[in-house]
Amino acid sequence: MSLSLPSRSNPPLVPPPVFVVGCDRSGTTLLTSLIESGLGLAAPLETHFIPYFAESLFLWGDLRKPSNRERLLTTILAFLELLVARNYPEKSRADLHPVTLLAVQDQAAALVAEADGFGGLIRGVFASYARYHGQQGWVDNSSFYESLPLEIWQRHLPEMKVIHIVRDGRDVALSWLKSWWGPATVGEAAWLWRCHVEDKRAWGVANPRAYLEIRYETLLQQPEETLRTIAGFLGLPSPEGSIDLKGSATARILSTGGTHDLLSGPVRADNQEKWRRAMGDDDQRLFEFVAGATLRRSGYATVFPAFSLTQRIRVWPRWIGSMGKRFVTPVYYAKKAKWLIPLVLHLSGPLRGRVVRWIGGKKE
Repeated sequence: MSLSLPSRSNPPLVPPPVFVVGCDRSGTTLLTSLIESGLGLAAPLETHFIPYFAESLFLWGDLRKPSNRERLLTTILAFLELLVARNYPEKSRADLHPVTLLAVQDQAAALVAEADGFGGLIRGVFASYARYHGQQGWVDNSSFYESLPLEIWQRHLPEMKVIHIVRDGRDVALSWLKSWWGPATVGEAAWLWRCHVEDKRAWGVANPRAYLEIRYETLLQQPEETLRTIAGFLGLPSPEGSIDLKGSATARILSTGGTHDLLSGPVRADNQEKWRRAMGDDDQRLFEFVAGATLRRSGYATVFPAFSLTQRIRVWPRWIGSMGKRFVTPVYYAKKAKWLIPLVLHLSGPLRGRVVRWIGGKKE
């Protein structure tokens, strides 16, 4: 399929850049897939490059120079190759290529010529991906292990809109702790969830016209109504009829492999409040000690609305131990190392392709 780049005379994309954000395991992938299927926005597999490169742009010098933009885009594409290879080792590159930003790789020269900086490259890459799939607009699933300031995105895409999905943190913890990339303890999961929710809400208060908050449980119970709310927020026509995941390339790719199996069928309204039967009293107490106020502000019932001094003294050592454990787990340092990837790829120069294949174990 050939790609046509948007010209400078074309009207702005409708809608503007859209980012679905939230804590891991909060339903960001489900929501992104439903938006892709129900509202017709192109949704590549998670890209993650924006914050990592935004904080290291000095490596590429003055981006008003085409040669520097070309080197930057080449490194971004190498990062995406590595990300795809590491995140989806069981899937072939041929299957993954059309549903990642690598689909626009052969348009690199034109993208560089059209861009006027990092923000221009972001717009160009995503817009070309949208056109590749016959869409005008796009949505990006931007969930990260630790909460990252949305100002990083906003600095380069001031017109962006953010859809924040919030799920009961206790259900998040149960799911996240089972994953290899998840936190080490319930206490750490509670702290990370609280940071995600509070940080994004603070950005929403400062940018009310660009921020929409969706509850995961509401999405499960009322997917059509939720999509209509999102359509209004983005200035898009409301979807008609029932909503499913059949029109989502993201769902088709991710529905096998164990991590996102729920994407293989209809939205399950009962996929909530698992913590009531699966989380022990001690874990509930610890989670609410750390994030109870955020749970209540989010509309979730708590078991321990108040902690006496004696209860606090009993829970405190476990909370401190939980946070200490995060510094002795490989996942913590692997997540921190991601910030070094742009530097490694930048320094590797002509050996960049070999570095990507060596680290990523890329399949053909």
